[in-house]
Amino acid sequence: MVTDPRQTPLWERVARALGFNPVRLRWRWERFKIGQERKQRAADNQARALRYRHKQCPQCTLTVDAKERHCPRCGRRLLGPMLSRLQRQLRAIFPVDALSYTTTFVTFNVALYLAMVMRSGGLAALFRSLQPSTVVRFGGWFIPLMLVHGQWWRLVTAGFLHFSPLHIIFNSLWLLQLGPQIEEVLGRKRYLLLYVASGVGGFALSIGYRLLRGGTHLMGVGAGASGIVFGLIAAGLTLAYIRRAPGSDVFRQGLAKWGIYAVVFSLLPGIDLAAHLGGAVAGGLAALGLATHDQARRLPEPLWTVIELLVLLVLIGSFALAVSSPLR
Repeated sequence: MVTDPRQTPLWERVARALGFNPVRLRWRWERFKIGQERKQRAADNQARALRYRHKQCPQCTLTVDAKERHCPRCGRRLLGPMLSRLQRQLRAIFPVDALSYTTTFVTFNVALYLAMVMRSGGLAALFRSLQPSTVVRFGGWFIPLMLVHGQWWRLVTAGFLHFSPLHIIFNSLWLLQLGPQIEEVLGRKRYLLLYVASGVGGFALSIGYRLLRGGTHLMGVGAGASGIVFGLIAAGLTLAYIRRAPGSDVFRQGLAKWGIYAVVFSLLPGIDLAAHLGGAVAGGLAALGLATHDQARRLPEPLWTVIELLVLLVLIGSFALAVSSPLR
């Protein structure tokens, strides 16, 4: 059957004249319209959610009645109606994922590494390993300084520093893969304590091992987030297989594979196995205490806010001491 060209839409004739496929263009236009409709529905749903008087649990995201004082699913204490609505409005402006400790710490790690690179000679030093002295200036642990001058704050700052591009790239990828899952299950406040405890525990065991060995082992310099990575793996396995925390079944099998990869990686030459082991022990023990489902044993949420502020003060204070250190 021959189609009368005059019955063909003008846009289709123009498209053919320009060498475009009208069928593909129509398909893309329909996809675009469907996408716009989805965005509009999402915006409408968000606007209605901000107007509703219901509450949403910040821990497990369950929607509950405005009169509920505790989440029926996870038992967390909920805010009042007005504060709950204000919280939803703030989350609409600042998404939870954008404010997570995982992304914040990874960004901070990258910023610190770039600062060390600039201190080492500019962009020319971007693709080579940094000198140990540079890492020590920014807060890497060094046993003589810790024993003689009492600079034990280096146990905290060293977890945010890295020696080379591959060092920070691999650790950042592991953190971004593991961190958000653990943070979602535990909540931001508990996750912050787990993160810092894993780093400090890893370096503490590594330093303790070197003190026992003595000799040249005391002159080593340490830094990196690998102990934290192992702490997150151990915490995830504890949450999934021992505590059976709500939501942990999502990453249970995948985390076991990550654990196997991490053990194999730790056996490579030049890897601080003691720091990995210390981070894993600290992370596992922290998860045992943090993942409490018994309401009677659960710490009040205001107390967790105080703990979060104290941990943040420790982080800020440690880096303030690093900045004021005479070595800089």
